[in-house]
Amino acid sequence: MDRRRDTKERGATMVESAIITPVLLLLIFAIFEFGFAFRNYLTIAHTVRDGAREASIGADSGDADHRMLEAVASASAALPDGSIDRIVIWRASGPHDDVPSGCTSGSGVTGLCNVYTTAAFDIPAEEFGCQLVSNGDPYNSLDRFWCPTGRNVTAGSGLDFVGIHIQITHDYITGLFGDQIVFTDQIILKVEPQENTT
Repeated sequence: MDRRRDTKERGATMVESAIITPVLLLLIFAIFEFGFAFRNYLTIAHTVRDGAREASIGADSGDADHRMLEAVASASAALPDGSIDRIVIWRASGPHDDVPSGCTSGSGVTGLCNVYTTAAFDIPAEEFGCQLVSNGDPYNSLDRFWCPTGRNVTAGSGLDFVGIHIQITHDYITGLFGDQIVFTDQIILKVEPQENTT
């Protein structure tokens, strides 16, 4: 009689374990996956703000975009290598503007935006500033589409708004919730007014 009861209890325990274990494992993997995804989302939000502050402070200096990229590289150190797809700095029309679609799919739009990848982190500051070659054509610098030196920084004439948009791809580790998810974030700030030296 006691043997039958022990066998039934062991059988019930095994059935309960078989039901609960997959649910428990799924819950653990979900916490793990979404924890990493949330960390990357917070990192991109922090990175966008650091980049925008540096772009605003850099204003119309020739190395403004380079300084913004350095800030982005530093702030995004917690992201996995290769997860940043695109960094866009664009001329916004106001504080609630949205990044233009041409800037999120191409390499830059003249007079509107410069588009970068993480490869630009390694480009020296001397190659920024919309340099001119001897025949007057723009140097093939990445910031030539919206040249930092042409940004309006005079307080009385309407300061430019500078927007920073970053897109990353987060790869899920287990694949239980898909292969990847794309996160984007952006912020718009006015450029810091500069003293008129003329």
